[in-house]
Amino acid sequence: MKTRAVFAVVSLAVAALLLLSIVNSKSVEAAGDYPRLACGTDHFAFGGLSEELAVVRTNGAQVVGGVKIFDIDFPVNGLTPASGLVMSGQPEDVSSEPGNTLRVLGDTGPPHILKTIPPGSNSFSSDCCNEQMVQAYDGKFYHAHYSDSIQQLILQNGESEVVNTFPQSDVVGMASDGVQIWISKWTEQQVGTWDPTTNTFTPVFSTPNYAGGLAWDIPNGVLWVGMTGGAVIPYNASGQQLGPGFSPFGSIGDTVDGLAFVP
Repeated sequence: MKTRAVFAVVSLAVAALLLLSIVNSKSVEAAGDYPRLACGTDHFAFGGLSEELAVVRTNGAQVVGGVKIFDIDFPVNGLTPASGLVMSGQPEDVSSEPGNTLRVLGDTGPPHILKTIPPGSNSFSSDCCNEQMVQAYDGKFYHAHYSDSIQQLILQNGESEVVNTFPQSDVVGMASDGVQIWISKWTEQQVGTWDPTTNTFTPVFSTPNYAGGLAWDIPNGVLWVGMTGGAVIPYNASGQQLGPGFSPFGSIGDTVDGLAFVP
């Protein structure tokens, strides 16, 4: 089975402010002197296994220390940062939770749910596979649904709603470098930029395995890319590999398709 995920919720500055007022949460902050990279995968949801969240400290393209694994009771395969918070979703229906359920996560103590955001009457499909999401430079929020589209979401009456749909195949990962939106194409093994005004994908580089979640460390110019098999590998904006990367969950049959960089 494929590996994807969903991660998402607000859009537009007003929606972002609404979300922040709802949860009244502190921003996620890095522990110690180094930033962190949170990693999620749909491996657990697809396998009916107990969920895990992996966190590592990074220094540029290098991992500092070991991987810390948190046992959790909700899917986090579509991790993504938004408005100073971390959001998560799930690739498909998991137990009684619909696949278009979104969550705002807390960072005080073990990862936990601060707010659950149910689907509205015009939300995205709960069917596999819901993937990563991104908050763009203009505040708009986008969600990838494998393998057919990217959708813009807003928060309305506490629920997620789709306001625009862009036909775009094979998308799993989404991240912003502060100017452009970057996406990954899974089976095509490509990473590049996506322009929502023209719905144009511009490939930049290829990956050695199916490409999953993305996370930009903007100050250090590092784009972390999750892949099928469990690896997370650092690249620069030209597609040059910057280091060997790491495997937060070891070797897995699915994809690391949720990444959230916390500067």
